[in-house]
Amino acid sequence: MKVLHLCDHYRPIGGAEKLLFDTLDALERNGVENVVATHDYLENKATGDRKEYIVHDLDLHPFSWNYLDYFIRSARAGKALRKVIEAERPDCIHIHNLQNPFSISEAIKAAPTVRAIHDPRLYCFNNWRILRKTKEICPYPLGYKCVTEGCLWPDLLAFTTDGRCAIPRYASYLMHRRVEKLIVESEAMRACVLQNGYSETQIAFLPNFTKTFAFDEVMRRIDELDRKEENSILFVGRASFEKGVDYLLEAATHIKIPFKLYLVTGGPETAAIHGKIERLGLKGKVEVPGVQSYAKTRDYYAMADVVVVPSVWIESFCLVGIEAMANAKPVVAFRTGGIPDWLEDGKTGYLAECRNVKELAEKIELVLKDKEAAKVMGIMGYRRVQENYTMEVYLPRLLRIYESAMEARKKL
Repeated sequence: MKVLHLCDHYRPIGGAEKLLFDTLDALERNGVENVVATHDYLENKATGDRKEYIVHDLDLHPFSWNYLDYFIRSARAGKALRKVIEAERPDCIHIHNLQNPFSISEAIKAAPTVRAIHDPRLYCFNNWRILRKTKEICPYPLGYKCVTEGCLWPDLLAFTTDGRCAIPRYASYLMHRRVEKLIVESEAMRACVLQNGYSETQIAFLPNFTKTFAFDEVMRRIDELDRKEENSILFVGRASFEKGVDYLLEAATHIKIPFKLYLVTGGPETAAIHGKIERLGLKGKVEVPGVQSYAKTRDYYAMADVVVVPSVWIESFCLVGIEAMANAKPVVAFRTGGIPDWLEDGKTGYLAECRNVKELAEKIELVLKDKEAAKVMGIMGYRRVQENYTMEVYLPRLLRIYESAMEARKKL
């Protein structure tokens, strides 16, 4: 089988991109021929591990005021992608994160197509399905509420970047009704997809997977790296509003026992995070080592007593959570999106009501105050990952999704 993968970012900068690279490796170990076409961001480089195409403007967004220029450049990208498809003749096309309707149209016309849904961009004009006025999670499908709730109308009127992107985003939203399979990672994402008018027959349920390690090796690393005299709290993720670092810092002010919080993070709100640490009087209690390699991040997992996932949007899944569990660490998280799918409250960690910082602090303290119970939670989490979220579970299901997409195309 030959699969063409279309993506915007071709480097492991976040959970979705890390999953992409792990999936490519797993497919290739099992005899699948992968071809990658990606947007020509400066950071995107060919790895040499497989056949790769850097396509100019593959995922172009209309950032300039010149719509004509956008359409011309996007049409050229679509034509370039068509040449890639004609040269490679893939059995199936797997669209990862890609929004340009011109590129998506070429993919859909050419071969059976599967779309992985890692976030709400497919059915939200402002990307994260968070209401602009209140910062609450949006309960509405794509439609007139996007205007009446203030998420789109000012942008359309002023023709801001989001306003200019609205028409292509809506075209992409409609176009995906023709995709054979939409991969959803959690029950929450299934509900969002159905709410936005896609067909039940399109949905393929496929939770994420993570690398796993021998139990003895995981426990040995914990023994070596654990800071036994310290109550260590860990956050791993992007420094942006939806990931909830602000809420974690607020929660930290309510923790009554000594602690050290480590933020393995980087992104648009990094400077604001440093400012908030100062304002809340947390200097000395919080360390920001920045973005780390996965190998180094594993050191932080081994060191930490608890990993916190304070997301305040509808998380599609949250790879960090099962990474922590694969390293035998309990997780405390807000109850949102796909997180309750993998976090068993009271068994592999604790859930707090979304945005309730006092409850989040209480649940973190519960873990820190009883490290023997925390160790048991970590082991239970490790076993849950081994049973449900490994490559050995994931890959056969992904291959069946490809095959079902190909069968669906034959019936047309």
